[in-house]
Amino acid sequence: MKFRFFGPPVAFLVGVIGLIPFYLLLAAAATGWTAALFTPINALVAYAAVTLSFAGAIWWGLAVHAARTQPLGGVFWGSALAPLVGWGALLLPSGKGLALLLAGVLAQFMADYVLAHKAPGLYPAWLLNLRGLWTAGVCLALILASALLS
Repeated sequence: MKFRFFGPPVAFLVGVIGLIPFYLLLAAAATGWTAALFTPINALVAYAAVTLSFAGAIWWGLAVHAARTQPLGGVFWGSALAPLVGWGALLLPSGKGLALLLAGVLAQFMADYVLAHKAPGLYPAWLLNLRGLWTAGVCLALILASALLS
């Protein structure tokens, strides 16, 4: 099997495509566009919460497919934290929600880093690389969105 820095090409493609809504909503917010039911910033907060939940769910999937000999309680519990942070961000005003999501995305990546190094058989290196790229893209969008609110 050939090593790929960001994993299977389809994983890289889907990961990059997943960043597009962040920047479309950011552009909409920057131009002052609004919709009847939502603002672009609120939609960005909601999308960030959903994608953070997905990042946490990766841990659940890894644990489900791991060897039964590995201690996985912490991985299952850890998978539940990201959706709780995302949900909490939805309950806050947009500026505070963006800040909580930024902290959550960074914390999730730090947790991914630890898991990848403590359990390399469970968390593949290419996934950490792809998550790093996603984290950078999301953090930039969240910081820029926060700047628009200032």
